Amino acid sequence: MHDIFNLFKMFTKKLLFISNIIFVAIIFVLIYILLFTGTEMVKLPDDNRIVVKYESDLHKLVLNEMRDYLEVINEIQQGLAENNPDKIVKAATRQGQISLEATPIRLLKLSPLGCKQMGFKGHHIFQAIADSAKVNFKAATTINQLSELTNNCITCHRTYKLSLE
Repeated sequence: MHDIFNLFKMFTKKLLFISNIIFVAIIFVLIYILLFTGTEMVKLPDDNRIVVKYESDLHKLVLNEMRDYLEVINEIQQGLAENNPDKIVKAATRQGQISLEATPIRLLKLSPLGCKQMGFKGHHIFQAIADSAKVNFKAATTINQLSELTNNCITCHRTYKLSLE
């Protein structure tokens, strides 16, 4: 009886040791997946957007530009909520004609025609928002212009996908 108990005890220790090794291995696999696989695991199989490849500096520039679009849109919305046309003019001007004129020639050369056209249109809409808010502010006009702007953004994001070269 004592031998059976020792065998059971030895078997239990080995089983516990093996289960601990498996547990640690699973933890390492999960850590690897979280740290090193990135977004590759969530690619959409039906993503048929046109890939636009930019070198690192231009890629960062375009991403920063898109983030600034969102920030400016938010500031315009705040200006609408506060009925403050000066705030709208100040925000929209930042992404209007001034921003368009500062676009690097290299970016224009590397961007597909449709992408450039949507980019120009976005900057022109921002300028139109600034101009109309400065001359004759009407909240409904600004809201319609924001709708046109966000539709332009949606069309661009449905059509193109940025990638690093």
